Amino acid sequence: GTLYLGAQYLFRTRDRGTTWDRISPDLTTNNPARQQQEKSGGITVDNSSAEMHTTIYSISESPKAAGTIWVGTDDGNVQVTKNGGTSWTNVTKALKLGRDNWISWVEASQHDANTAYVAVDRHVWGDMTPHLFVTRDGGRSFTRIAGAATPKGSSGGIRGYAHVIKEDRVDPRILYAGTEFGLFVSRDAGATWEEFRPGNFPAVAVRDLVQSKKGDDLVPVSYTHLTLPTNRE
Repeated sequence: GTLYLGAQYLFRTRDRGTTWDRISPDLTTNNPARQQQEKSGGITVDNSSAEMHTTIYSISESPKAAGTIWVGTDDGNVQVTKNGGTSWTNVTKALKLGRDNWISWVEASQHDANTAYVAVDRHVWGDMTPHLFVTRDGGRSFTRIAGAATPKGSSGGIRGYAHVIKEDRVDPRILYAGTEFGLFVSRDAGATWEEFRPGNFPAVAVRDLVQSKKGDDLVPVSYTHLTLPTNRE
């Protein structure tokens, strides 16, 4: 019955939305330069969010540790609480990416309480690299698992900037990454990646991934290419 909602604060309801509690301080940078929605040329208010962000963009609660919640913001912050929101730790610097980042996804591991994954999108700053990271010590340090610079300029077998990363519900060594140019799979915890192209699966933007709780079904979601029935359970 618990749901989370992100603004600049994180909110939680335990009664299906009847009441909400704020369980965090402002988790964003609160940078006023990124809060210029009214300055859109004087014609109309900008509703595209191009001039208005500093908002929680991704939320993930650990299924292995009660009270551990990861948050990523569209102005580059990664924050974590391990006590249900009583206190928060900003672990952004451990990514070692510098400024100007959009945290497109945070994902708590389904297998280990101290492990979480982060996808960073920097394409609006001209960086098309798929930045993917993992922490195995609760956010004290992060290891890059895609997008590392090499002498040949390779991004580790992945094409396109990253939207989402998820861990397989059965085997933690299997990871799925959705980018602007398709779906990619690692069978060795991110050491190597291969493109997922069975049948006629297209090289489209994959913005979310849904795994069935039973069986082996995996549903890649592209907002412009997949429509789900409204009466689904």
